[in-house]
Amino acid sequence: MIRMLEPVKTLHILVRTSGLALSNLSDACYAIFLRYLANSDVSTKCATLRALSGLFIARPRALLAVEHSGVVTDILSPKCPPQLQVEALRCWKDLLLTEEERVESGNAKKRMESNEDITLSKRISGDQDGDAILVGGVLGQHSR
Repeated sequence: MIRMLEPVKTLHILVRTSGLALSNLSDACYAIFLRYLANSDVSTKCATLRALSGLFIARPRALLAVEHSGVVTDILSPKCPPQLQVEALRCWKDLLLTEEERVESGNAKKRMESNEDITLSKRISGDQDGDAILVGGVLGQHSR
């Protein structure tokens, strides 16, 4: 069974206290997707993984929360249905390809240079590739 991260509380907090806005839309989607991931229907879980994959492309650091909860390990365990494992591998392949394309195209550097809040020291440290390293690291530890 796939673990949940308490998305119901998260969703309740997002919608009740702050209202749904563009600034918290990805957080609300994340909470909803986790709720659907807990569903017992395999096709629903596969669709949810595709949706989460899109969220991870937009916000790669959200993958850390899912990894920390053990969801990735659960999906890749022998107890998980093969259809879900195959869908997860497809989604993660797409995620890695997107990150590779983003880094190679220089979009990360352009975005960082356009953000006035990023200091020179962060620019020098190569922080523009941090999300790509994060995605590769999280998914790479499960490749064994």
